[in-house]
Amino acid sequence: MYNDTDCSGRTLRETVLESSPVLALLNQSFVSSWSLVKELEDLQADENNPVLSQQAQLHLEKYNFPVEMMVALPNGTVVHHINANTFLDQTSMKPEEDEAPFSFSAGFEDPSTSTYIRFLQEGLEKAKQYLES
Repeated sequence: MYNDTDCSGRTLRETVLESSPVLALLNQSFVSSWSLVKELEDLQADENNPVLSQQAQLHLEKYNFPVEMMVALPNGTVVHHINANTFLDQTSMKPEEDEAPFSFSAGFEDPSTSTYIRFLQEGLEKAKQYLES
């Protein structure tokens, strides 16, 4: 995940990233981290480390202000991502609304927790395609 100090990043830290089921999934299957865009730009410009430069470039290509949540492989390939504002907009919809893009029936009352777990699970599924080849 990439954070450029913003309200939506704080909102995520205070909600879904404090959820026990989310933390369990992150601890089981992910190396979870935050990077500032400035740090990625510095890594991308580092001619002495072409591997890190390329990985930073892959992440910056998918980044949209202010916060982008990403699932990436160890080689830097981003397999799944969503902007935090889009995520928050989607999870603010009520389940009964016709336009709601997700169902919130994953056993969680909080739609953001359910949606974030689904985001992580989709990332794991998409990563399998890369890891099996």
